[in-house]
Amino acid sequence: MLTDEQANQMLSRLASYCKDYSLKVSDDELRACIQHLDLVLETNKATNLTRILNVDDAAVLHILDSLVLLPYINKAPEGALLDMGTGAGFPGIPLTIASGRKATYIDSVGKKVDAVNSFVKSLGLKHAHAVHDRLEEYARSHKKQFAVVTARALAPFPVLVEYASPYLKDGGLFVITKGNPTDEELDSGEAASKICGFTALFTDELDLPDGLGHREFIILKKSRPASVTLPRANGMAKKNPLA
Repeated sequence: MLTDEQANQMLSRLASYCKDYSLKVSDDELRACIQHLDLVLETNKATNLTRILNVDDAAVLHILDSLVLLPYINKAPEGALLDMGTGAGFPGIPLTIASGRKATYIDSVGKKVDAVNSFVKSLGLKHAHAVHDRLEEYARSHKKQFAVVTARALAPFPVLVEYASPYLKDGGLFVITKGNPTDEELDSGEAASKICGFTALFTDELDLPDGLGHREFIILKKSRPASVTLPRANGMAKKNPLA
C-alpha cells in the first residue's frame, strides 16, 4: 500500500503532468485514480494484473496514459462509455472518474473482471461495472448502447473497429490509443473502418514524460451502418480481418 507521503508525491507529479498536457482533472479525481492504482498494485500480489511494478512508472503508464484520452472522451455525445479489454481497469476507471460517465468495462479474463468490480466498489463508482464476456458475444445484446468506446493495446486496428462498431450509437466516437502502429496497420484499419461504418475524425500523438513512450490516437465517428452484418461469429475478426 502507498504511504501518505508517496500518495501526496504522486498527486503532485500527476497534477503537474495534467497541467502540462492541458488536462482538466481535479485533485480529488487524481486522488481517486491513485487509490485505484494502489488497489491494482496490492491485488497484483495475488492476481496478475500488471507487469509495471515501479510506482513512479505506473503513475505515468497507467494513470496519465489513461487520462490523456479525456479530451477525446469529452468530445463524444452524452452517454455511456465502454472500455474494451479493460485489464486492471485502464483506461476505463480513470476516464470514468474524470468524465463522470456511466461505464462498462469488458474483459475475457474472469479474474481481472472480478478484480475490477472490487475496485469499482471500493472507489464508490455507482454507475460502473465490469463484465466477463467475449466482445463479439456481449455486442449481440448491447447494440448501439454506448456513446464512446475505448481500446488501448488490445488488438490490431482493423480488428478493433470490427469489435467496436456494433456497440456505438449513431454519432458515437471510438477512441483508439496505439504505441507505434505501422503504415500497413493504419492502412488496413482505415479500410476496415469504412466497412464498419466509421468516418475518421482526426489523429493525434504525444510523448509520455520521462521517456516512457510514444502514443498515437485515432478518433473515429460512427456515421453510418456497417456494410457487413456485425458482430460476426466469435473469433472471425482475428482469423479473417475485414481488411
